[in-house]
Amino acid sequence: MKKLIFILTLLSAVLFHSCDYLDIVPDDTATLEDAFKNETTAENFIYSCYSFIPQYNNCRTNFSWLMSNETVCSKHWGLQWFSFLQMQQLQYSSSNPVLDIWQQCYQGIKQCYIFQGNIDKVVPMTISAAEYEAKKKVWLAETNFLIAYFHSVLLQNYGPIVIVDSDIPLDGEGETFFRPRKPYDECVTMIGEMFDKAITDLPLTVPNSDLGRATKVVAQALKARMYLFAASPLYNGNNEFYSDFRDKNGTPFINQVYDKNKWKTAMDETKKAITLAEQAGNELYRYVSSKPLSKFDQAVANQRYTMVDPWNKELIWGYSGKKETGSDQNFLQVLVIPKGFCPRGQAPIGGIGPTLEAVEFFYSENGIPCDEDPAYKWEDRMKIMPNDSTIYLHRKREPRFYAFVGYDRGPYEINGDTVTLKLRFKEQNGVAAADLNADHLYGGYALKKGVSPSNQALSSGTFTVNAYPFPIIRLGELYLNYVEACAEYSGTLDADVTHYFNAIREKAGLPTLTEAFGNPTGNALIKIIRRERMNELIFEGHWLYDLKRWKEAESFFEKDANGMRGLTSAGATAEEFYQARVLPERPLIFTQKQYLYPIKQDYIDINPNLIQNPGW
Repeated sequence: MKKLIFILTLLSAVLFHSCDYLDIVPDDTATLEDAFKNETTAENFIYSCYSFIPQYNNCRTNFSWLMSNETVCSKHWGLQWFSFLQMQQLQYSSSNPVLDIWQQCYQGIKQCYIFQGNIDKVVPMTISAAEYEAKKKVWLAETNFLIAYFHSVLLQNYGPIVIVDSDIPLDGEGETFFRPRKPYDECVTMIGEMFDKAITDLPLTVPNSDLGRATKVVAQALKARMYLFAASPLYNGNNEFYSDFRDKNGTPFINQVYDKNKWKTAMDETKKAITLAEQAGNELYRYVSSKPLSKFDQAVANQRYTMVDPWNKELIWGYSGKKETGSDQNFLQVLVIPKGFCPRGQAPIGGIGPTLEAVEFFYSENGIPCDEDPAYKWEDRMKIMPNDSTIYLHRKREPRFYAFVGYDRGPYEINGDTVTLKLRFKEQNGVAAADLNADHLYGGYALKKGVSPSNQALSSGTFTVNAYPFPIIRLGELYLNYVEACAEYSGTLDADVTHYFNAIREKAGLPTLTEAFGNPTGNALIKIIRRERMNELIFEGHWLYDLKRWKEAESFFEKDANGMRGLTSAGATAEEFYQARVLPERPLIFTQKQYLYPIKQDYIDINPNLIQNPGW
């Protein structure tokens, strides 16, 4: 069952088509009776409930992984094939939202209620009644968790939502059937109660065969993240954006007055999650080497393997619902590993890599922004120093840079070995077509984060990937969530909170907060914490959501409206290749209305009580 729990099972016959914003059960009682005839078929139905979880590792359906200016794709990729390009370039609308997680999550909620409404029909066949009752108690808790989780995903993307706190009867009418959206804070409270209900009967841990199923730790961690979002500027007293965003009775959907105590709630809920996680055995990842490593190399290895070492102790919950294969081009590793290791025209594709924005964002080796480090030659960053083979920007950087980014004339781990990347025009890992209309790393950089060094991409044409669960939430994020909430609430960090911040820095091989920054407080401290978070969680799908909840997305992406930045991939010489340039075919456009995604107009046409998000 390990790593397979999200895959559709032979019960796919009970996954029904939607005729409005909720899934409707057809009159197919024979199929439904078969689904609940014994404990085995009932447990299989649980797996179908998990199947509605968004595919976090799929760039065609994921809402955040490629939506920011962290990465840029090949020049010739078209909008019609890649939804993230449509989202980046504001080529979506309420009539065509491109990505429709609204319907998917409500279908998942409906599936859970179908389970809960039919589970009492089961007659156990291979276990005792007492054993079955114990299993059923956990299964009900799992569906309660998924109901809360699907609501939280909707909340994260759309803001205030329709809360479905019980199954909707088919003969319902008025607001019993066509439910309105509730104010954001009310949604948070109700979803929090859903998580609490699930936590009561969920296990603290699960056996290896069930990794990926819900636990108390998973539920509390996601609940705590929701409260962090609720305390953030986008949703906490945002009368700048949403003073006119109201329901039909005139009640604001987003509260209009800032409440500092929301940060206290986020702080307390996150500490609960950390405590539970540590009780369950979670800890920050540390790479175990067969040979001694320097402090710097240990930090690089810690970061390099955190994401790709399957089900390690830092991972709280991961998505592994759809396996990666060499021929399936929808997934992260297939798309980002550079060309040149297998014959051209075959996987890996090598069409997505970091932007220059992302490369510059990492700290110097002293653990502070490069442009603020007096010891770092920021003005000379695009120069090749004497007796060197690459630009200064690639030298004297923090360990996370070397763990996450592959650069020209730099190391890249693949096939269980370390090779030197050659990314210039017509070189092994560079583009071969003069017009650049071929899969290549258009920004001039390769992604390492999320790529397993044990992947096999051989000149014989053999290509296999080492699959792993994409991190939905890990302990490192919880630490950063806790630090941020405490700083926002108190304006400073006490010894307990500083411990968690420094634990992130220690894992990354960086000086402590005090050693690097002194004793910052207030806005200066919050700026440091946000930068640390972005460096730690880069390329994991957090940037866009964080920038939005901080109300900083417009200003952060403004410089990319005419094209994100990269190196000159058509450059054949070092002088040509290392020219920073704007990539005009790859703009990132972000306007105020994009802080919340549009609800598909079809659902609003069906449900007269739904109100669209502002600007759409």
